[in-house]
Amino acid sequence: MRILWFAVILMCLPFSIAEANNDATGLKAGAGQYVFQDPATNHNVNVYYYQPRNYHADTPVVLVLHGLRRDAEEYRDSWVEYAEREGLMVLAPRFSSEAYPGGNGFNLGNVFRASTAEEARGYTRPEQMNPPDQWAFTLVERVFADFRDRRSTNSHQTYYLYGHGAGAQLAHRFAMFMPESHAEEIIVAAAGWYTMSDESIEWPYGTGGVPTLDSAATRSLLAQPILLLAGGADTATLHTVMRQVPQTNAQGATRVERTRYYYEAGERKAQLLNTAFNWRHWVMPGVTHSPDQMTPFAARYIASRAR
Repeated sequence: MRILWFAVILMCLPFSIAEANNDATGLKAGAGQYVFQDPATNHNVNVYYYQPRNYHADTPVVLVLHGLRRDAEEYRDSWVEYAEREGLMVLAPRFSSEAYPGGNGFNLGNVFRASTAEEARGYTRPEQMNPPDQWAFTLVERVFADFRDRRSTNSHQTYYLYGHGAGAQLAHRFAMFMPESHAEEIIVAAAGWYTMSDESIEWPYGTGGVPTLDSAATRSLLAQPILLLAGGADTATLHTVMRQVPQTNAQGATRVERTRYYYEAGERKAQLLNTAFNWRHWVMPGVTHSPDQMTPFAARYIASRAR
């Protein structure tokens, strides 16, 4: 299924590539940026990358999902030192507000077509779903396919997906909606709140009202290798963008508590369904809500998993 899905994506890709500046890729070594012309949305996607000096065909690829400010370049910059040290190829696509507007368009993956302000903010579930090629999740797959087959000789069929903050929200929902993706492992760092695998809770706080998120999708989600990270000092509840509504407050008061709640709910669900459970949950002592503080650990973790 993964190979078939990848082939379908390739059929949609444009045939232009960046100018060749390196024998291993069409990209310059170091930090750079290129434009991916997305055929699905007809939008140009700025992809900020870092290619380590020792890049070769077997270099692991990391897709980095930026935060609420859509600051993909800054997120790429936070990976530069560690990508060079650990030998990682980093791609940080920017999800524009034009293609993926509001919380519904980015944090929630653009699964639904918002028609009101509340829906666009991601507080209520719209009636109509978008086709999968309009989801933010599938852009991740298209960016990887474009990189691997148009800009690189990289031999990996999979990538590591890392999201922080709003990007972490996108990452854990990616795992829900994309069971046949090419993500080797998903690292969810410092999410403000989670969509629970619970049909009795209405989307976006649960899976109620989403026909594609059935029991088979839940089993795939629980079996997907996922690392849930929280900063031990990421405990602010005031003057923060972390959502404060009854459904999210039921998950806990802080990101630390909500991440633990999500993990334990997944563990209980796996036991109930008697299915595989491949999640991990770690709290990083002293780490605040800062991508710069979380990145060093994530880079070392991915490098160790890739070896």
